[in-house]
Amino acid sequence: MMIMDRLEHDFGRILSGPDIRRHVVGRRVSANRLDADGIPIAPADDSPLTTRLREELLLQAQTRLPITYARLAESMVGSEATGVIRGALEQLMDDDADEGLPLLAAVAVKSLDPGLPAPWFFRKAKDIGLFVGDPVDLEAYAFHAREFYRAIHLHAGNGQGSGATLPPVLPPASR
Repeated sequence: MMIMDRLEHDFGRILSGPDIRRHVVGRRVSANRLDADGIPIAPADDSPLTTRLREELLLQAQTRLPITYARLAESMVGSEATGVIRGALEQLMDDDADEGLPLLAAVAVKSLDPGLPAPWFFRKAKDIGLFVGDPVDLEAYAFHAREFYRAIHLHAGNGQGSGATLPPVLPPASR
């Protein structure tokens, strides 16, 4: 077995099972918030999940490839319940915007084809003053490509980036 395959296997084994789910997710999420499709959204104050999600996205950024919400949820909580991680992704977006950092949540996408995050990602980015446009139009592709590139650039080389200058981003007016 190749080293990377072995690491992925060991990492997947470590992150599976009821013990890690209990530590990562904590108590069960109540369906008190629903997204536009009626899928429950985890509360944003679930800090162990948010912390673990940031770690997972940082590892993914180092691969320089996006990850789907379903695969991310599977690795985090052992199911494809993407609503469980949505609240934590939104919290990460708030945290990154407050710090003037690239949106690490851009590493996660709805599906690899066409490779864009879900519409809620763009609504959230709009709410925090980082995105203007239609979530299914050219502006969405450009915004996501820029944030994905910025996140990869910052995190893929142990924080060193590739030496190139990050695309400029104006800070949100409301922050």
